[in-house]
Amino acid sequence: MSTATVTIALSTIIACYVFFFALLHLTQDKSEPPVVSRSIPFVSPLLGMVRWGMDYYSHMRRRHLGLPIYTLRLPGTRIYVVNSLDLIHAVQRQWRTLIFAPIQVKAARVAMGVGKDTVAILERDMITKSGFVNGMAKSIHPTLSNGPALDALSAKVFEVFNGAMGEFTAPTTISMFQWIDKQIMLATTDAVYGSSNPMRDDQNLAAWHNYHPAIMFFMLDILPPKLFFKSAIQGREYLVKSFAKYYKDGSYQKGSAYIQEFTRHCISQKIPHNDIPRLLMGTVFNTVANTTPSAFWVIYRIFSDSTVLQECRDEVEAAIQHNENGTSTIDLNLVVNSCPILLSTYNEVFRYHGMANSVRFVSEDHMLNGRYLVKKGGLVMVSARSQHSNPAIWGDNVDRFYHKRFMKQQNGGKRVNPVALRGFGGGTTLCPGRHFATSEILMLAALMLARFDVQPSGGKPWVLPSTAKSSQAEAMEQPDNDINIEVLPRPGTSGRAWRVAFSGR
Repeated sequence: MSTATVTIALSTIIACYVFFFALLHLTQDKSEPPVVSRSIPFVSPLLGMVRWGMDYYSHMRRRHLGLPIYTLRLPGTRIYVVNSLDLIHAVQRQWRTLIFAPIQVKAARVAMGVGKDTVAILERDMITKSGFVNGMAKSIHPTLSNGPALDALSAKVFEVFNGAMGEFTAPTTISMFQWIDKQIMLATTDAVYGSSNPMRDDQNLAAWHNYHPAIMFFMLDILPPKLFFKSAIQGREYLVKSFAKYYKDGSYQKGSAYIQEFTRHCISQKIPHNDIPRLLMGTVFNTVANTTPSAFWVIYRIFSDSTVLQECRDEVEAAIQHNENGTSTIDLNLVVNSCPILLSTYNEVFRYHGMANSVRFVSEDHMLNGRYLVKKGGLVMVSARSQHSNPAIWGDNVDRFYHKRFMKQQNGGKRVNPVALRGFGGGTTLCPGRHFATSEILMLAALMLARFDVQPSGGKPWVLPSTAKSSQAEAMEQPDNDINIEVLPRPGTSGRAWRVAFSGR
């Protein structure tokens, strides 16, 4: 390569750098949160995300400790990352300006593949409950809240769990994550979709496992899916055909109150009939994707620590009635509301392993808390990982899994700001299915505690799985490798008939 060529190349690189450096600074308002990660304009944040993965925002918080909020400039967009708890409150109060609906619309368009007519309906009135998105939240809320509808879901979940556990009549070796994944999928979808559950079909399950891992890449909307994710597209379209049959033959009318209201809302909003199955397919992700890894970590954290195991088991035993006729009845209401150590362990799983990013779209220029300008078209983000790893919130033992962290504070101890726990989001975007997920996971844990001892196979010690390969489309870390475990029926539990009850209903 000649000296002239090298000189021209270097001059071009320098000119481009100067241009983009100037562009970044000239287009950044002085009232906006300060820009960080700008050594290579518009590119440095992307390089950081690749390097640090799910820990990127925690790394940035530690690197810029004094910033309650900062700006990341990426090609075509701004991300305003919030660190301060006070500003998180402010973000959640401005739900008419900092809105979540556009994120949901994008998911429907790029991940579920709905058409232009459906997108137009979803984009119409994204603020009031007259629109599709907020109207949907209003419609389904009663079907997922504490009460008869939730109890009906939980009762069906119990049937599936009880049937699966009934197969463990002798010491049995299983792959822990694989088994939990299967049971959560079948229990959740049986409860939601009813007797015609499409996810009971093995080919649909295979299609789901082709489609699900690509959802994050669909949402990034950078690479053409038909070119780079053919298998995922094929899996999605196979699922759509199955849900089309489920919808067209009226099977949803025999499903849960949740899926009935979901479908009725789609019909009332005049969603084209060929796109309703696509939205129905999306409910699989909503109800299953994060429940599986959450359940895995709860079971792991309980059984891998003898102290946690005994304390949680003692609580659960108090919620079970053993009758002389050979029937044992577990009271799910007592498990959820009267087992504080178990519930604290559950919440600590969300703190320690949670990695959700709460994202809102800036619908118009807004002065956040009267101090920070966030510009129309930008994204406001709250990183659960960043909040959950902050020693200023959780103390010096922030890096330790402490199962009693969420017990009611005694002796005048400082109460942690509830906004800091981001497991299910917050504000108007608080996950509507959180009660169902909590009931399901705690039921699985309680039944395992009551009926089985669990240990790694081959007499090996428990080893915490790495999570470096976790998909960032999920709100919870996923283990990189499965664990082979031995499930051993506890003395006196085999042959008993198990039931579930809901006291106070």
